[in-house]
Amino acid sequence: MLQSRRGFLIGAGSLLTMAFVSDARSFILRTSQPLLPVPVQVAQTLHWYDSDEEGYLLTLGPWTDEPPPAPTWRELFVSDGIAHRTESDAKEIWSDHGIWPEGYDELVDEEYWWDRFEIKDSPWAEAHRLLSNIDLGPDRKSARGPVLEFHEGDGHPGDSSFWVNAKDELSLSLLQARLIDLGMPIKIVEGA
Repeated sequence: MLQSRRGFLIGAGSLLTMAFVSDARSFILRTSQPLLPVPVQVAQTLHWYDSDEEGYLLTLGPWTDEPPPAPTWRELFVSDGIAHRTESDAKEIWSDHGIWPEGYDELVDEEYWWDRFEIKDSPWAEAHRLLSNIDLGPDRKSARGPVLEFHEGDGHPGDSSFWVNAKDELSLSLLQARLIDLGMPIKIVEGA
């Protein structure tokens, strides 16, 4: 299910101008690659992967389709900052996860761990979360022009994964320019 389409803010006083759009189109025609200026500092890397008709899937970090090994419940609670020491905490955890304190040192249930990966920890879900919190530009109803498409689920009951696609090479180029305009140390590269 398509959640939303977001266009890009283009204007004077920024890297993202009509002149940049023209240069990016020309570069794409010559090279069949997006024009991706490199930010001054890089703290995070978005990877793009060709999804044929779907455009370009964006991931925060390299693509992987499997979660890391599952931690114990206790390790998960500590890493997520979930209180788990008091009787009140134990009741809350039982309500949320169906685990009592005697099970805290067991590995996280495989189904729960895979679902969490799809929804929260996967590189594509992290890219969705990152980009959906950035002012890239207005929501657009039309698929015309460069856009990012934010998705939630794939239309199958129970699927609640999140991902974001750039519609085309120009969309990737404009995304990188907008991130630089915002002073965000995020570099976009082609995934391997």
